[in-house]
Amino acid sequence: MVPQTGAPRAVRLAGLVVGIEGIALLLAAGGLAVATVLGHVENLGRAGFGVLIGLAAGAGMLRVAVGLAGVEGWARAPAVVVQLLLAPVGYTVAFTAERPAYGVPILVLCAAELFLLFTPESRAAFLDR
Repeated sequence: MVPQTGAPRAVRLAGLVVGIEGIALLLAAGGLAVATVLGHVENLGRAGFGVLIGLAAGAGMLRVAVGLAGVEGWARAPAVVVQLLLAPVGYTVAFTAERPAYGVPILVLCAAELFLLFTPESRAAFLDR
């Protein structure tokens, strides 16, 4: 049997999910930046800070996605923590705020990410590092 090189399929898919979340966060930060420039925000300071946090978090998530794709040992923990923090946000948006079109996709991505990171092949890939 030939040893497998590179990341297992589940780890690559986990990297893809985190990458999608990172891109979505960058797009949301961009949307907030446009709204800020056009003057459609109530508080300019809060909006500017939200843009900066969104850009930094989105860039960080993209870096985690690249780390997962490369099976870098440090990348798994931040990916899990982000999903654990996003799950209550998705639930609140979907059910409390009654916006299932926004909240359900967040919950689906969280569940998919956690599943992919805890499959036996993913766990074995990170144990070998």
